[in-house]
Amino acid sequence: MEHIYKHDALRLHADSPDARPRITAAVDALLATRKERPRLRVALGGDRLPADTIAALVTGLRRVREVGGAIEVTPESDGVRHALALNGLDRVFAFPLVPEEARVHRSSLLTRLTAASFAAVLALVGVPAFAGADHPTDPASILAKVQERNPSLSSYQGRVHVDLRMTSFPFIRQHLDGTTYYKRPSNYEVAFDKVPALAKGFDKMFADVGDPASWEKKFAITYEGEKEFNGRKAIELKLVQRVRGMIDHETVLVDPATWTIDSIRYDYYNGGHITMTQTFREVGGYSMLAEQNAEIAIPYAKAVAHGTYSDYKTNVAVDDSVFTKKK
Repeated sequence: MEHIYKHDALRLHADSPDARPRITAAVDALLATRKERPRLRVALGGDRLPADTIAALVTGLRRVREVGGAIEVTPESDGVRHALALNGLDRVFAFPLVPEEARVHRSSLLTRLTAASFAAVLALVGVPAFAGADHPTDPASILAKVQERNPSLSSYQGRVHVDLRMTSFPFIRQHLDGTTYYKRPSNYEVAFDKVPALAKGFDKMFADVGDPASWEKKFAITYEGEKEFNGRKAIELKLVQRVRGMIDHETVLVDPATWTIDSIRYDYYNGGHITMTQTFREVGGYSMLAEQNAEIAIPYAKAVAHGTYSDYKTNVAVDDSVFTKKK
């Protein structure tokens, strides 16, 4: 969308890289021409409301309020509207704010000032728009929570059973059995007993999901806010490979109540995608993977898979050779 603004009007995408400098420029222009009660109308589109844009709006609001002014933000998308309402910013960035009306609506103004202070804190600490107040938003902290959810679990071994069904030609069905291994701090492996030729490649999905401890080495990770998952909020992370491969990016959803991985979606450069969802159950006092479901849609192949995990043995001796990559 083209960015257009006069001294008192600005329209832009909230998640555009140049949103912050354009807001600053608009406030500068406004204050340069209007010394008393300046007003700026900002129309925001885009899919989300990032921390940088919030910071620019809060800083601009602070500056114009010093001379009795105000900033009004009009959301032009559901994503921005939701973000403003979630953080109470819909009441902060609104007209009118002039002395006569402020006296009439004193209690409302106090509410707005309190919300503005909260918004300023959000901007200063870099909390993106969809962030809740009850979980961290730094990717490293989120992954640390995921890795620490079973603090006394040093290792495990279990069995995995996968039913694979092609939903495109040749419409085959395959059943895979294997063993899953884990050893702290960051060793995870799934070794299938036997993989038929037609199932080669699909088996790797189940081995790639379970090792978030290695993600920071392999990916540039960003916090994308919150997303609905099965009727509740999940933390959304975006992973981009540091060394480019076949995958354009991965999207990970984390449950902030249990710090388990709800799902991973792989988006490929060729337009294909694979989505894996997971559920967990308690085993011996630990939160353990129970089931996985995969939906595969890549060029020339469509399939679904269902995996179950059983026969867990926790805190057992696992030889390091299990995690040595086969050539």
